[in-house]
Amino acid sequence: VQFRYFFGGPASISLTPGLTYSEYARRGFFELVTVAALVLPLLLLAHWLLHKEKPESERLFRFLAGIQIVSLFVIMASAFQRMRIYQREYGLTEQRLYPTAFMAWLAVVFVWFALTVLRGQRQYFAFGAMVAGFVLIAGLHLLNPDALIARVNVTRALEGRRFDGQYAASLSADAVPELIRALPRLHERERRVAADRLPHAGGR
Repeated sequence: VQFRYFFGGPASISLTPGLTYSEYARRGFFELVTVAALVLPLLLLAHWLLHKEKPESERLFRFLAGIQIVSLFVIMASAFQRMRIYQREYGLTEQRLYPTAFMAWLAVVFVWFALTVLRGQRQYFAFGAMVAGFVLIAGLHLLNPDALIARVNVTRALEGRRFDGQYAASLSADAVPELIRALPRLHERERRVAADRLPHAGGR
């Protein structure tokens, strides 16, 4: 039952009355955030209370913590899949890009937890998690999110999928070059909506 809930995909949406793609993706994201907020402090506290002079206690903790982390990664895989389905159906937006990046950071944090705390090197965990956060922020700046969003959505439009020209034109000036290059290839209605609003985007 839980496997079908976590990985049901479009079938779960069609079989659940009132469930939308956005709600399906949001549930996955907030379920992941809730579980991560419970698991990480619990494991750190348990490791702090652990009788480390007893090797059998350390081994038991590693075994149980490993089960917790693997279970969390199942929920993480579900959240990634749900967000991917949502993006595939409706395109990319800032509200879909940044949660995906945050989930990637959580994945790095828990892998780093396994490589440090579970190997008796707890002192490196907090610093590594913080560095991973700064690397994520720097990576997003280098990625140029608005240009990426415009590029992905234009590619979808050229494949015959729905294109929200009004949203695309509401992005920052970083997206303008991508939209200008795409205008001649868009359908007339989409081109008109985007072109009408581009001056506003270019002035931001």
